[in-house]
Amino acid sequence: MRRKCAIVLTALIMACSMTACQGMSSSNGWSVSNNKEPEVSSVAVEEETETVSSLSEEEAEELEQELYNTYINVNNFMVGRLQDSLERYFKYVDIEQEEFTLLDADDDYFTCYSLASHNIEELNTAYEMASAKSDKSALDNAFLNMYPSISVVVSTLNDIEEYTDMKSYLDDDYKRAQEYHTTLMEALVDYFDAGDLFIEELTAIADARQAEALEQMKAEGYEVFYAINMVIDLANDIEEELFNQDVWDENILDMDLEKIQPLYDEFVENVEAVLEYSKDESKLASEGVPIHSAYWSSFLRDMKDTKTSLTEVLQKVKDGKELSSSDLLITSIAGNCSLSSFDTGLSAMINDYNHFISY
Repeated sequence: MRRKCAIVLTALIMACSMTACQGMSSSNGWSVSNNKEPEVSSVAVEEETETVSSLSEEEAEELEQELYNTYINVNNFMVGRLQDSLERYFKYVDIEQEEFTLLDADDDYFTCYSLASHNIEELNTAYEMASAKSDKSALDNAFLNMYPSISVVVSTLNDIEEYTDMKSYLDDDYKRAQEYHTTLMEALVDYFDAGDLFIEELTAIADARQAEALEQMKAEGYEVFYAINMVIDLANDIEEELFNQDVWDENILDMDLEKIQPLYDEFVENVEAVLEYSKDESKLASEGVPIHSAYWSSFLRDMKDTKTSLTEVLQKVKDGKELSSSDLLITSIAGNCSLSSFDTGLSAMINDYNHFISY
């Protein structure tokens, strides 16, 4: 099911460099004024025509960074709660059927997860900002192309969640269940393709920024941040390799350990480095690590849990053992013996990181 529902694999890091706008181009597609300190007027709307204010280069860069961060959040929503909601729905409903069909005809229950208003607001913010650009990038166009279908998917899943939470399908004999399913399936056709393109464009930019940021960290002596980012990057690399091998919880013995093991060894090396640095408060303070932030503590916990999940799975593979039913009982918590738990931990780590660097 994960392979059918997952259009993307991993969450992305919002910002890795020490300076938020490092490497940004001054021609980001916003209307830029030649004045050094322009007076920025509010957006005027007359007969549905918008006049975009002129911006300084610095303001344009800040807007572009804000839009990029919003795209990252949209990506993380897609691979997180939205993907989880889809997988939850198709745990009960047959994804192969255009008509609403329960996988278990003897079970009248089905559901999905609700999607938060702040995620919807983020989608709308990205749409408004991308639409306002005078010169749109390939990434902007990819998002704008995805926006109609992801909007329908999100609103339909929320309709389904409310419908199932109230057991309304028992009142109308699944009439609206059929309507919602038809709407969802039609939207997913476009969403999967458009989502793939959006993620492809975003990942290319994120990878380039991450590579630059890592070089900057190394050059400027940010050893803690370098190790943290290497932990996340290597975990992402491991997930990508598992995807390329078409390996997940149901077939871990198909894993090619010769390709995974070197990535795992480097991942563990950097996990241990972060844990060692975490004991040195003077080093953390010199790099500006917010040790009093709850997200820093949460990051360390989630990092250890993520490592534990992966270590236990690899040991199963080395022992020639499949995951047990108890291993698969709870896969939504990091630290358990499953690749799904490893994935959960990775997403949690990235969320922690994106929060504590903004502390």
